[in-house]
Amino acid sequence: MKNLMVILITIGCLGTIFAQSLNKAPCLSEGIIEPEQGTFKTTYTAKVHYYDIDGRKPSVIKVVINDLEHVLKRKSGKANNGVYETKLRLPYGVHKYYFYAEDDNGLPARYPQYGYLTGPVVTSYKSYTKPAKLYRGGVYQEQGTEQTVFTYSVYYFDEYQKPPKVIFAVIDGIEYSMKLHKGEAHNGLYIVQITNLSPSSHAYYFKAIDNNNNCIRLPKYGFIRGPEVSETKNRPPKLLEARLNPEIGYQSDRYSYEITYLDEDRDFPSIINIVINEIAYPMKLKKGKPYNGIYTFTTKHYPGNYHTYYFYCEDGRGGCFRLPAKGYFYGPIVVK
Repeated sequence: MKNLMVILITIGCLGTIFAQSLNKAPCLSEGIIEPEQGTFKTTYTAKVHYYDIDGRKPSVIKVVINDLEHVLKRKSGKANNGVYETKLRLPYGVHKYYFYAEDDNGLPARYPQYGYLTGPVVTSYKSYTKPAKLYRGGVYQEQGTEQTVFTYSVYYFDEYQKPPKVIFAVIDGIEYSMKLHKGEAHNGLYIVQITNLSPSSHAYYFKAIDNNNNCIRLPKYGFIRGPEVSETKNRPPKLLEARLNPEIGYQSDRYSYEITYLDEDRDFPSIINIVINEIAYPMKLKKGKPYNGIYTFTTKHYPGNYHTYYFYCEDGRGGCFRLPAKGYFYGPIVVK
């Protein structure tokens, strides 16, 4: 009887583990606290869309503002596919926040995935100054690959001739600080350049806080779609110009191996080794850039004229290269 109970418990545990392995994490999107500007008397609404493809409802769903947690409740939709929100008051200042949830199986989701969203801007009084404005915002490249450098730009103007406190391009919920590119701080063009956008459809908007703590957004509501990023076919790296110095020497000498690593996709090497007498040693960047530079390794050798070596690298995306492609280089010749 005892053995039967053990078997049943084991089967139950295995079933739970199997069910958990099939479970997919929920997704949070469109998280925001509105209005993005107000006083300490304003009632703010924090809301986020929760979706779970497995049909699971959240066991935890909250907004974390300045490290303080506020529980959200379902406002519309279904438990596994709906909008959750809460109403609250906020103290004076500029706030930072993110949304967090777990499904009823314990798998987590966060929005934004990394970092924080900035806002709302809360003042102790209602501002009577005219806010600055953002206009002509966009991204120069509407399409590209994950190797494309996407340039986001927006114009800022403040009639009181005061510089902004911050200007962000908010891309997929992540804030990127923008810098003045042309003109004056209170009347100029701000840009930020983003690399390594994931292959997918993206969305963005611009946000600034002017010198009077007014929060300005472009567009005023919603977001702008783009760019469309497609995946590029990975090109494997190359190893060039193998060098050994000296090729003949004494046991007391140090022998330096060098190789040039080149990756046209600008991938850093995840592995770059010199394999000496069938033992692999990691090499270090000596000169140039990680994706186009000279790597080196230095060691001593015991006497003999039968030392062998070859170079091997990987780019972390499935590309690899060996030099020579087959066999070995021979050397050095080491004498006492």
